[in-house]
Amino acid sequence: MGWAVWSHHMFTVGLGPVAVSVFMITTMLIAVPTGVKIFNWIGTLWGGSIDLKTAMLFALGFVALFIVGGLSGVSHAVAPSDNQQQDTYYIVAHIHYVLFGGSLFGIFAGVYYWFPKVTGKLLHEGLGKLHFWLYFIGMNVTFFPMHYLGLNGMPRRIYTYASEFGWDGLNLLASLGYLVLFVGTLLFIVNLMISLRKEPDSGHDPWDAPGLEWSIASPPPAYNFAEIPQVEGLDHYWIVKRRAEAEGTPVTGPEAPVDPSTIHMPSPSYWPLVTAIGVLILAGGMLVDVGWDYIRFPIPFIGGIICFIGIVAWANEPAAEEHAGGEHHGGAEGHAMEDGATAVMERPAGAAALTIRLLCSNCGNQLSTAFRFCPYCGGAVEDPAEPHYEEG
Repeated sequence: MGWAVWSHHMFTVGLGPVAVSVFMITTMLIAVPTGVKIFNWIGTLWGGSIDLKTAMLFALGFVALFIVGGLSGVSHAVAPSDNQQQDTYYIVAHIHYVLFGGSLFGIFAGVYYWFPKVTGKLLHEGLGKLHFWLYFIGMNVTFFPMHYLGLNGMPRRIYTYASEFGWDGLNLLASLGYLVLFVGTLLFIVNLMISLRKEPDSGHDPWDAPGLEWSIASPPPAYNFAEIPQVEGLDHYWIVKRRAEAEGTPVTGPEAPVDPSTIHMPSPSYWPLVTAIGVLILAGGMLVDVGWDYIRFPIPFIGGIICFIGIVAWANEPAAEEHAGGEHHGGAEGHAMEDGATAVMERPAGAAALTIRLLCSNCGNQLSTAFRFCPYCGGAVEDPAEPHYEEG
């Protein structure tokens, strides 16, 4: 449906009654799924135990501002009303409530929530809440007056105007709101710098979160999970924590670090960098006008070739380097199997029992026992017979 509403920005260009009517209807109809997702967000909060941390404040601010932006957007569906709103500051107010109030508040909610997972450090809550209120107040003081400016006839894309139009006061108010936003941005940068300089203090699960990602260390190790986790339900980590609470036992902390050399990891590759350079040349060549066609046109073509080569090479290179003789890249001792795979016995740090893994003798990659075919070379992998080994 999103593909069928764009022309509500063009009601004043002479589309004709049929086209205008069609896009009026689609612009009204798109409010239905938008309303559904808003009630979905509110319903998710309903009956929950809400902890108003900074991340939650930004998430609630996002919902509130997005509703305002959505309501002003629906007004574009009425073509006679849109004739007055078109190319005025009313449009500027609407789009900023959707893109600034909506997107940016959602982004900051994610930053405050995921920062401890990425760094192992919590952003300061006091500074974070002050950042939120400065942004929320500054956002509304800056952009809400623009609705009135637009309806009073102030066109967009102008930098000066005659004082007799009566727009001075509201524009001054919007400028003061911008200063509040600027202070809020500086405060976030200060909070970020202070938090990055301190010692890790978040632990692995600062939010009592339900997801598997919060059951491992923060920041996570390069291999994420040393063993494939056994998921018990939709909110697995909540299930584990509530069961431990009911049994009166401590919640299991993050698994002990494991030597990454014993975990299968993809080998480093230069092809993503080559692809990125190709995309840069392609986009830059299309945007920059050097004045000479014989230079301007070949640049994006060359960038496209580089990008294509990078993508094809990236997709076809092996995920990990092959190891001669099927030897495990971590140096663990292997045991030859009749089916062409090798069972490797390894003890992760802190584990009570040895773990059975398979090595494909064709390409040498380490596999879980869940595999029947090697995902890297296609070689068959069967269940190993019970291996004989000595612990130690």
